[in-house]
Amino acid sequence: MSGLLKNHEIRLLNTQRLLDENNISRSKLAEKTGISYNLLSQYIGKNPTKKIGDDTAAKIEMAFNKPSGYLDQTPELLSNEKSSSRSFDVIPVSVWDDSTPLDEDEVEIPFFKDFSFACGSGSVGEALESETRRLRMSKATLRNKNIDKKNAIATLSSGNSMSPTIKDGDTIHIDLGRKKIKDGKIFAICHGDLFMAKRLYNLPFGGVRIVSDNEEEYPEISLSAEEVINQQFEIVGWIWQISTMETW
Repeated sequence: MSGLLKNHEIRLLNTQRLLDENNISRSKLAEKTGISYNLLSQYIGKNPTKKIGDDTAAKIEMAFNKPSGYLDQTPELLSNEKSSSRSFDVIPVSVWDDSTPLDEDEVEIPFFKDFSFACGSGSVGEALESETRRLRMSKATLRNKNIDKKNAIATLSSGNSMSPTIKDGDTIHIDLGRKKIKDGKIFAICHGDLFMAKRLYNLPFGGVRIVSDNEEEYPEISLSAEEVINQQFEIVGWIWQISTMETW
């Protein structure tokens, strides 16, 4: 099907994909490329009226640190490139402040500098109601992952138990609506009043294996169904994206 696409259509699709995957709004891309927002919207808005030419393509590729010609790659090539990466997304977090207008394709989700207080001291719902900080996300990103906005939160990670997958200070994005264990996936959990990110595996009769990527310093833990209850083990949600702070 991609063979039927024209070159400017491929460039448009690839540009939109880069915006979605990196949570970059058109206004932020305009700032980075030096192209005015109004002109950029004519290239990649909902109803584009201009084709992305070579000069514009080069500016967009440079903004995302991509090599020359990247926007001209067919969807199949980019899909193969992406499929060889990890099962979750690792993206840069763009910097913005309260004066930056919310773009039409963005939403705001709760952002916790420290989510550990929600473990043991109260419910996640109470934590959500009390948090005023927000992080901007692309609507398309949440839609593509089938994540309901009300279930999307983000928080800073702490420690090195999941190193090198999750580094201290990374932002982890959590879907509160997905708590069913899929073996090997990374979840945010509360265990004994501690908040942490771990890989989980099902054990027979309702037990669970809790595994750290830094296995040398943090040996795995196995809990029986009874221990799950007694040790106040709770799954907060599935970690679907890991972000590293990057100043644009």
